[in-house]
Amino acid sequence: MTRDRPSTKYSFCGAIAIHQELDTLGYQEKPGLSTINRVLKRNDLIIEKSRHKNETTSGKYYPTIKTKHPGHVHQLDLVTPRYIQGYGSIVSVNRIDVYTNQANLEQYTDKGAESVISFLINDWKAFGLPRFLQLDNEASFRGSLYHIKTFGKLSRFCLNFGIDIVFIPFKEPWRNGYIENFNKRFNELLWQSKRFKDLKELRVESKKFRDKHNNYQKYKKDNFSQQYCKGYTRRLLPEGFTFDPSEELPITRGRIHFVRLVDEKGYITILNEELYINKALSFEYVWAILNTSKQELSVYYQAAFEAPKQLIRTESYKLREPVKNRIPIKQFC
Repeated sequence: MTRDRPSTKYSFCGAIAIHQELDTLGYQEKPGLSTINRVLKRNDLIIEKSRHKNETTSGKYYPTIKTKHPGHVHQLDLVTPRYIQGYGSIVSVNRIDVYTNQANLEQYTDKGAESVISFLINDWKAFGLPRFLQLDNEASFRGSLYHIKTFGKLSRFCLNFGIDIVFIPFKEPWRNGYIENFNKRFNELLWQSKRFKDLKELRVESKKFRDKHNNYQKYKKDNFSQQYCKGYTRRLLPEGFTFDPSEELPITRGRIHFVRLVDEKGYITILNEELYINKALSFEYVWAILNTSKQELSVYYQAAFEAPKQLIRTESYKLREPVKNRIPIKQFC
């Protein structure tokens, strides 16, 4: 399949994409995926996927959330900086559902927390609120880069609406592999495909890219996956929901998660504060959970997938300001 037409320029490649195209063209009798793959291989049309150049193969167990339903885990990232000649810099906020691979994106002129919150409001109205929102340690996500125990606007916003943020380890972007793959396609097929004249044009074109992606992922799940996607009820923000992203909400009751690699001295960093874990766990991954209601930090270690998760430390974690009850959604409508 070539990408030389408007209808195919954002298309996927491979056996499933070919099967979908045959379906679109109205073919009732279609070859199976194994047959299509044999033809592709015979004609040297299969490209081996490369791993991230910095991805470790140390064999250390990395703890993850096993997704169980749509909306269970969303991964979100920023594609930045990008420049439109004669217009200026733009940032794309990209998000993907780990279970369904359904994605959304929007572009802004800056990468601050206010842009991310504006995106999430629209995203949660259209696609639903997740249970977990997984992020890297970008400043606009975590807030202050220097002051300890500081909560940024995004953390406060998610806590208030019952979403647990999960911060992946520092400098390990491949831990958000689903959104990284989406970002790669965004760069190669959308951003590098043409010169955009302004933000409005890019936003229009990015929705075509998103819809093509989501259509393919839905076809893939509906026809070739054992995962159950249908019948799940999403929790949407009401259409009448309004919020000023420049406003800073109080810290409310909830949880924030941190996946961290223990350093050679046995320390991890949580909210700009170094905490001693155990030197015996150097270069192992731990999962820390900050419970704002209890003002308590719990740290877990799991040696392998089959091994039990162990609580290795719990300590008081006094915050710098009072923890409040969540503000109900109806008060924003």
